[in-house]
Amino acid sequence: MKSERSVGIDCLRAIAIIWVLLYHFVPLQIFNRGTFGVLLFFIISGYCIAFSVDSSQSAWHFYAKRIGRLLPALIVCGFLTTLFKHLAPDLVEKGREVSWLHYAYTPVALATLNVLQKNYAPPDWAYWSLVVEFQFYFFCFLMMALGLRRHLIPVLCAFVVFRTLTTSTDYYTSNDFFPFFIAGMSVAALIRGRLGEGAAGLIVAFSVELYHLTVHVRQPSVPIEAYRSLLLWLGTAAVYFAARYGHVLPRSFRALALIGVISYPLYLLHQDVGMMILHWADVGRDSTLHLLIRALVPAFLASVAWLVYAVIEKQTMRPLTAFLTNPLAWYHQFRQSERIIVEP
Repeated sequence: MKSERSVGIDCLRAIAIIWVLLYHFVPLQIFNRGTFGVLLFFIISGYCIAFSVDSSQSAWHFYAKRIGRLLPALIVCGFLTTLFKHLAPDLVEKGREVSWLHYAYTPVALATLNVLQKNYAPPDWAYWSLVVEFQFYFFCFLMMALGLRRHLIPVLCAFVVFRTLTTSTDYYTSNDFFPFFIAGMSVAALIRGRLGEGAAGLIVAFSVELYHLTVHVRQPSVPIEAYRSLLLWLGTAAVYFAARYGHVLPRSFRALALIGVISYPLYLLHQDVGMMILHWADVGRDSTLHLLIRALVPAFLASVAWLVYAVIEKQTMRPLTAFLTNPLAWYHQFRQSERIIVEP
């Protein structure tokens, strides 16, 4: 599928996660907007979801693919983070404690949009972006279920404009991030030759973000400012060029693309576990030696993330998606494969 394992897109994923890591581990003023890396992830996600929607057999198949893609690594990385916090509670920053019950509920809460309305603390508060992602996925699922697959971008644009104009500027929601998803989906439309749809989507995305900036919408996760709007424009252009010309990148870029491949488990692990390691090593923010140690921590976390990707994420994605899509068919196929193995 075109949206998956594109070298250009994976290189952008790598840039996004490196951006986030620099924010957390390199205490320099130039890296003080690490959440912009998350916004770049949102644009990339919108681009990829557009292809996932088109390739899905049904609305539920689409949502099952999202769950199958995100939950295995989430369960493992969440377990490692929770375990680390329980083994070394003295290293946990105040307010970031997590119980095993809340860890177990986190995947359920994300996949169901917290339908039970329970207050819970996720293993890592970096998971806030997954809340936004799943709300976007659910909107796509709902529109597909209503038969609006072919009109997803116009419907999403209308929905975002309506919510933007009818919501108080002091009341922040995930809608504040939807222009980034729209931009990514619009790039996908342009790549597939749907020029009118893509151009209209980009106009809406940029206009809504400028409206946020003009009326001073309050958004604590990633404050509305001119640099955020600039990131939307430049990030959208970057996704377009990565999608259009990523295949001509020299082989030397494949090392960067590999970081993009493991960017999801690395994102899940980096923040609280990384800060706990720095706390344990008593690493400060000033000396050159401490800066070197800060640079080594992400490298260690990347090795763990690669193991999670290779052993868990890559191996379970398709089987879990198949099971969620049609449990009965998966069971019959599983039994048939067992007979093939047992019978000579």
